[in-house]
Amino acid sequence: MSRVGAFLLIMAVLAFVASTLIFALQPGPGMLPLLEQGDALSPWQSYSASTSQPVDMSALFLRPSSLGMAWLLGMTWAALLYHAGRRWVEVRRMRLARVAPSEEGAVLPPLSSGPLTPGHLLRLHEREAILGEHAPLILGLLAGAVWPWLQGRYPLIALFLAAVMLAGFLSAALRSIRVGTLVQRSSSLGFVAGWGILASLAAFTGFLSDELGMPQEGAAIIAMLIGSVAAVSVQLRLGRRIGFSVALIWGLIGVAAGTITADAAIAAMTVIAIAIIAVALVRVMT
Repeated sequence: MSRVGAFLLIMAVLAFVASTLIFALQPGPGMLPLLEQGDALSPWQSYSASTSQPVDMSALFLRPSSLGMAWLLGMTWAALLYHAGRRWVEVRRMRLARVAPSEEGAVLPPLSSGPLTPGHLLRLHEREAILGEHAPLILGLLAGAVWPWLQGRYPLIALFLAAVMLAGFLSAALRSIRVGTLVQRSSSLGFVAGWGILASLAAFTGFLSDELGMPQEGAAIIAMLIGSVAAVSVQLRLGRRIGFSVALIWGLIGVAAGTITADAAIAAMTVIAIAIIAVALVRVMT
């Protein structure tokens, strides 16, 4: 069994954490500057520019200024490091199992009969360290490490990479992994996917408002409607693994708190999105 996949996963996690940490520590405004007097307005902007000040939605997740959102980003890093650490432990266990006396071709006792033997470990975890098992998450982590730095100069490329990040995180969260003798989905990866969907939707909102000239209220409402429907579908598939919804509700509360004084419409839509996700959460827990 190759250990390349697990090694590359650990390197990708470290690259993502380091990149987003450095980005979060870079100086940058949480609010976009108001339009200078005389700047041309798009038809969509003409009726809303005077009523609200645009909010840098992506900065709420990538460069948080509030303690709650900073903790959300920190918990995302911790969840990824925990997952990488668990994979490292499994790789070490497999390495020790390989040097144990060979049981190849032997009839192994039932798993319920006692402690796992080296033969059990090899057969249970033989596919977990190959590259194909970790490729979606690795790709998502690498995309997530790059796209925040490209938002200003290459917004379309940044949006595409944010979508790749989200696809990788969701794929990893929905993929069952083995922990000992149990096969289950990971709550830590679910939490990461929850943060990923919020950050990606924030980038989508910014693209619609900054590049296409749509009012930020409309862009945010579209993004949250899409995100709410997607979040309900994902949580129903995850079942009782609620890390995904916890991250979503946590982040949406932060969005509501960060936009209430700047744009009440976005804050109100955020509260509706929280209610929708909470209904799905109650559904899977009862």
